[in-house]
Amino acid sequence: MKNKNLNIFFLLFILILFTASFFPVFLKMVARWDSDDSSYCYLIIPIFIYLCWDRKDSFKFNEFSWSFLGISPLLLSIALIIAGELGSVETILYTGLFGCIVSIILVLYGKRIYHLMFPIFFLCFIVPLPPFINRILTFKLRVAASFISTKLLQLTGVTVLREGNILDLGVNKLQVVDACSGLRYLIPMLLMAILVGYFFNKVKWHRFLLIALVIPLSVFVNSFRIFATGLLTVNGYQQFAQDFYHDLSGWLIFMIAGGILTGASFFLKQFENNTSATFLKVDNGGESVELVKPIVLAIIFCGLFVTTGFIIKNTSDSLLRPDRITFEKFPMEIAGWYGEKSYLSKEILNSLWADDYIQASYQKKGIRNIVTLFVPYYEYQGTRHTAHAPQSCLLGGGWGLISSDDRFVKVNKKQKIKIKCMLMVKGDLKLLSSYFFFQRGRVITSPWLNKYYMMVDAVTKKRTDGALVRIEMLLLPGQSSDDAYRVMEGFLGDIWGRLGDYIPL
Repeated sequence: MKNKNLNIFFLLFILILFTASFFPVFLKMVARWDSDDSSYCYLIIPIFIYLCWDRKDSFKFNEFSWSFLGISPLLLSIALIIAGELGSVETILYTGLFGCIVSIILVLYGKRIYHLMFPIFFLCFIVPLPPFINRILTFKLRVAASFISTKLLQLTGVTVLREGNILDLGVNKLQVVDACSGLRYLIPMLLMAILVGYFFNKVKWHRFLLIALVIPLSVFVNSFRIFATGLLTVNGYQQFAQDFYHDLSGWLIFMIAGGILTGASFFLKQFENNTSATFLKVDNGGESVELVKPIVLAIIFCGLFVTTGFIIKNTSDSLLRPDRITFEKFPMEIAGWYGEKSYLSKEILNSLWADDYIQASYQKKGIRNIVTLFVPYYEYQGTRHTAHAPQSCLLGGGWGLISSDDRFVKVNKKQKIKIKCMLMVKGDLKLLSSYFFFQRGRVITSPWLNKYYMMVDAVTKKRTDGALVRIEMLLLPGQSSDDAYRVMEGFLGDIWGRLGDYIPL
């Protein structure tokens, strides 16, 4: 098609309807970007634009191919968006959004997209890490940083005792929290390594070496930061572990790590020669196409965008919210168990997204253990408003996992249910934690199976309501895990008949 103005018109038509149809999804993704661990995502789009601009001399961006190759990945991406929204899986939802962007690029340039593979690869980082991977990585990096910094402090003669992620310095205690895990360095440093290698190193294994350097470097620089903070603390400068100075030290350490990466890149470059250089193939541009082709593609794309947006909105708006008794009336005396309610802070409640909840500690005569019941309930579930398995939260809280298995519990004479049980440790404390999803009459332990039924029930039952039931208790000194399991199973059996009154079947 020779008329470039029509090319631009059809492109703008597609982009406007794409943005309008999925605007709520964009808002959810930006909300994820606002979290400290994902704030690097804001840099991805400007860098993507720069990487494309860097190819302006070798790629003819203003010549469109209008290829039908983009339809198949578009259909797959739309399926991911619908599944992610109905199943409340944010990563799948945002991956579908990224796939739609790639599909638009593929329609515009067809097989010529090969010349833009690196910018598109970089663009995929607009999808934040899945929360459960984020929490597990945070925990592992935090433990590693705590261990190394403890050894460094001991080498300098400082007496320090480490309990999980707590460093006891005698005069004070340092807690290696999520912000000190190193994860907030890891992804930005990974992106930096990719960019530095792309621009300055032409030998592929040199680029991979820079990427491989990221994890140990991230752990080391963060360990050094904690080590330096510990030295300042024991010498009477506790203020350097707080507020502005804490944030400033994080920024300085990141800049130092970036300098080390850049230095490693230039060091490796000394071993490259001119024959190592790679040259970009020049784009031959798009062939002239008839007007009917962009019209058909624009109609297909815009029709699919609008239809998908309508399906998501209509499904969400039409969900049923069954009548129920609120947890405010949940009994504090059940089969000899006497409980006391406790309440979550507004901050925790906002992050939980629950519409109602019960949190209470129960004790029974003759049983020394205190059993905690926590049940958040959701009138409907979708992205950023759903129950999630507690493993990552416990790991993020410094608990180490000893064992995890499914157990069958007899809750009445005719029924057994399967629950997930985890035995965890933190210092001298042992915690028995169990949970199950209680969703529209089903008892489910698998988060993925729970998401599947949520998608199915959203379509067939117009319902996604449900709850997560958590039962936890600290083991007494010398108490065996088998004895703790018996206490927990007895408690669940006693309260089982009451749960259905507050969680609609």
